[in-house]
Amino acid sequence: MSALALAVALSAHADDHAAPVLEAIASETARVPDGPPQSVSVGPEVDLQTAIEALPAGSTIRLSPGTHRGRIRVDRPLELAGEPGAVIDGTGTGTVVAILADDVWIHDLRVTGGGSQPQGDDSAIMAAGDRFRIERVSIDDVYLGIDVRSGDDGVVRGCTVHGDPQKPFGLRGDGIRLWETTGTLVEDNRLEHVRDLVVWYSDDNRVHGNVVLGSRYGTHLMHTTGNRIWDNHYEGNVVGVFVMYSDALDLEGNVVVGSHGEAGVGLGFKESSGIVARGNTLVDDTTAIYLDTTPHRAGTSATFDRNLVGANQTALRFHGRSGGAAFVDNDFRGNRTLAQVDGRVSLEGVRFEHNHWSDYTGYDLDRDGVGDVRFEAREVSAYIAERFPEFRYFVGTPAQALVELFASAFPMFAPETLFSDPRPVMEAP
Repeated sequence: MSALALAVALSAHADDHAAPVLEAIASETARVPDGPPQSVSVGPEVDLQTAIEALPAGSTIRLSPGTHRGRIRVDRPLELAGEPGAVIDGTGTGTVVAILADDVWIHDLRVTGGGSQPQGDDSAIMAAGDRFRIERVSIDDVYLGIDVRSGDDGVVRGCTVHGDPQKPFGLRGDGIRLWETTGTLVEDNRLEHVRDLVVWYSDDNRVHGNVVLGSRYGTHLMHTTGNRIWDNHYEGNVVGVFVMYSDALDLEGNVVVGSHGEAGVGLGFKESSGIVARGNTLVDDTTAIYLDTTPHRAGTSATFDRNLVGANQTALRFHGRSGGAAFVDNDFRGNRTLAQVDGRVSLEGVRFEHNHWSDYTGYDLDRDGVGDVRFEAREVSAYIAERFPEFRYFVGTPAQALVELFASAFPMFAPETLFSDPRPVMEAP
């Protein structure tokens, strides 16, 4: 895929997300009765909305097994708990559960049958209050899974969201979406065949221990500051984590496997600054790490250390200047193409030091663990592909390997050095 086409493909998906707007349900709140909190059990034969409106703030509703009618508004602090087999069904229209108050806790039930209209932001659960908790909820047959709209300091934990693998990504809704949200924890959830896990216009949130499978973006951040993404598992998605126009992001201990296709990327960054990517595992991706003008602001950095980058089609791809980026103590192992530089972008200012390179052919006579000669990255096939795009059809084939073998046997045909590591280590850190 050409440099321009890849950049467009990775950026164009932003058009799938329009700014969410609270529906008319936000204005339909009822008067909250006075009195101490109550605890009631509700069967499927009872109108759930009526039961909610009869309770004082701080009350608890326990849903008995069976299917309860959805499209409910929780407009007061409340605990909504399901017994085994409890289901809330939206019957195919609108949002099934709307949280419109602070301090709402929903847990241990199944939510299904939401609407399918993108323009209405139809979702299983929409949260527009602070300090919400959504835990151990199973979600299916909806457009959006959990849609957090300006609700701060919340928790989304232990939930599962199942999308439809037969639908194209553009017609699937996001599994979890944080929009203008601060201080929220998204933890130990499992998303399958959804569109994205989105963190947009949202600061100081934490995304931890989630599993995202068969989706588009494992996590997509845009216009954010101070978020932390760690110990997540992304497998079989188009992109693991993609970061756009964001600052002060920590990515640690994530596993990204099998990001395939022409736009497949493990970790991608566009015009972002203050990035720390540490201890991540990037394996079997089309491109393991993609940098587009990152770091973006002068005097900022993008640091990659102690990451395993192995068996990828391309380990590193640079699109736009990336002065201030640093690769230290990483393990680059068995990648078909080590680096690709789009549009003859200079890598001056990008620092490589103390990395392990599986194709390093130097020596260590003083046995201090550091190679005595610098490692130099010379990718003749990437050099040819940049100048002759038709050669890309041979990337990953024996023809590419033959070209690289010929270049190593006859150094006079090797292209200029893309970058060098003056202190390569002999063994993986």
